[in-house]
Amino acid sequence: MFQINRQVILEHPRLKFLQDVVPIDEHMDGIEKFINLCYVDEGWNVVQHGRVIALRATDEQRLSSAFKASLYLGKYKDMANTERFLKSMVSAGHSYEPIRGETILFLFIGIGKPVYDHLVTYTVGRPTRIAGGQRANVPWGFELPVEARNEEEYAEELDRIRRVIQLAKTDRVEQMQAARAKLPVGYIMPPFLFEFSEEALIKHVFRQRLFERGAQGATVEVVSDMMECCMQIDPQKWEVLVDYHGPHLQQWEKAMRTLRKESYRLEDICKLLSISLEEALQKDLYSLLLESVGKLPPSMWEKQR
Repeated sequence: MFQINRQVILEHPRLKFLQDVVPIDEHMDGIEKFINLCYVDEGWNVVQHGRVIALRATDEQRLSSAFKASLYLGKYKDMANTERFLKSMVSAGHSYEPIRGETILFLFIGIGKPVYDHLVTYTVGRPTRIAGGQRANVPWGFELPVEARNEEEYAEELDRIRRVIQLAKTDRVEQMQAARAKLPVGYIMPPFLFEFSEEALIKHVFRQRLFERGAQGATVEVVSDMMECCMQIDPQKWEVLVDYHGPHLQQWEKAMRTLRKESYRLEDICKLLSISLEEALQKDLYSLLLESVGKLPPSMWEKQR
């Protein structure tokens, strides 16, 4: 039986839930009950990390992508080889077609509207979007920005959300569709679903929101939860995919551009790192280059801290 880890959601330090006007515990009870009925009882391995729950991974055992990779490569005698895609296609930079149609369905609980906006921009490889909070459903509270310096400055936002709920649901003066126009940007959306193909996750979502620097802090946190869910589902697959698409690629590209532009010699690299030539000769060359000419500048968010 799957149980939602409510503590990591409801006790999150930046989340302010309106439990006095929204029956959040009751809603969570219903969600948990039907996750078990609709997914766990049907044989799906449901996993959670932080505020993200992976409900369904269509190729958890990698047998579908194994069959497709074997067909792609013309290997008909061992079509259940679950490592063929990773070792013969990913490592060779071939087509990602075998996992393009394989998807992971994510449920997000306790997520602010800005993070939703950052995720909804991905349409390639996203077959499912269920966002009830964009219509007439009641917001659950307010999410403080990661970058907030004075928490007390945001207290009035929670009151604004409470007034909107009362206006639409208690006093019934306005419909929620209209009253939601008064909501602050950072309101907590009711739970929503996004489904992404595995290819879109590794090539787009994780790359742009995790591997490349500069994504907004709350988005980085939630997308990190998504990746950790993937790691729980299939560590071997996602470790290989991250190895070939991870953050080190940005450093390596910068290193190549700098080396080509500046024509550095080993002595120049030593000066950049303030080490002797003898010390440099003892170091791993790959690490030496990433630490020097591959060092990335601070992101906009890091500069503001």
